[in-house]
Amino acid sequence: MLMLLAITLRLFFLGIFLASIWYVAAWLHTLFDLKRRWPLRLGVAAWLFGSLFAMLATARATSAWIGSLNVFGGYVFTLYIYLVILLLVLHLVQLKWKQFEKWSSPVALVIALALTVAGAVRANSFSIVETEIKLAGLKKDVLVMHISDMHIGHHRGRAYLEEIVAETNGHRPDVVLINGDLVDANAALLPGVLSPLGQFEAPVYFVGGNHDNYVDTERAFELITRHGVRILHNEIVDLHGFQLVGLDYMNPDEDTFDMHPSHDRHTIKDVLPTLAIGKDSPTVLMHHSPVGLDYVTARGIDLMLSGHTHAGQMFPANLLTPFIFPLNKGLYERDGTTFFVSQGAGTYGPRIRLGTTNEINLIRLKAE
Repeated sequence: MLMLLAITLRLFFLGIFLASIWYVAAWLHTLFDLKRRWPLRLGVAAWLFGSLFAMLATARATSAWIGSLNVFGGYVFTLYIYLVILLLVLHLVQLKWKQFEKWSSPVALVIALALTVAGAVRANSFSIVETEIKLAGLKKDVLVMHISDMHIGHHRGRAYLEEIVAETNGHRPDVVLINGDLVDANAALLPGVLSPLGQFEAPVYFVGGNHDNYVDTERAFELITRHGVRILHNEIVDLHGFQLVGLDYMNPDEDTFDMHPSHDRHTIKDVLPTLAIGKDSPTVLMHHSPVGLDYVTARGIDLMLSGHTHAGQMFPANLLTPFIFPLNKGLYERDGTTFFVSQGAGTYGPRIRLGTTNEINLIRLKAE
């Protein structure tokens, strides 16, 4: 059943892409009064699928120029998506105002280009988002820097990681929690790229995400550990008056559909009951993806921290992610458990942020 859903979803997106190719080719045919349609369709298909190939086929490479191709492919893909959306919108406008027809094509292209540039610029920085969470049973306040989805690789490298470390140290947190997708290309494993991890001035704990499994994971985890970061593999540590539970990236159970399934045979449903979680102090759970919520609440977890969603990262995906992830960004309460989902500190696919923000999260755990 899950395989059927995955195939159906892929076919759905393929159908949308093919329809968009037909539509854009028809627009170009009308705009330039061309006679042959098939060369246009092939050219538009090369534009769309070429940019997708540039992003997806280069994701694991180490070469700098291939990394540049990866980023450029994302920009070209974004321009295409925005152009299609704007053409559709302006096509509807023309139905009411015919005089707008001669201006619609250049307007669509200019706006699509402007949105792509704005999203590219916005993706270059991050903000600090402060959140206060009351934690029952906590004896004293604890300051946590929660960092998810940095995606060190082609989109950003050592310099970006250094910025995050410096900003984090400036806030003097008691503990730093890195919640998956630290790396997403083998370029991140080149000498020195991850060395800023060793400059954190507070203890650092890490759990893996789906993208950490797309690279040389053994090498990545070795480097992360070498720089003083403790990786939690389905285990518990006691610190600052609470129990920190760190889970590997896994599916919630064997039956729930996940767009980014894990190949780990373990599931949240199976693992959580096996962990010796005490009742004398509150619990904070780290899992990269905000899934398995029923199992988390049933286990009596006080706070679950996640990322993964990027809050959709760019318009119009940010309008769709709430339907895919019921917990999309920010704070939620459910059956006695507090959930916090970060928008993430980086980007994947297109290096674009529009309608969302790169963020690292300063979480003040307040004693009740």
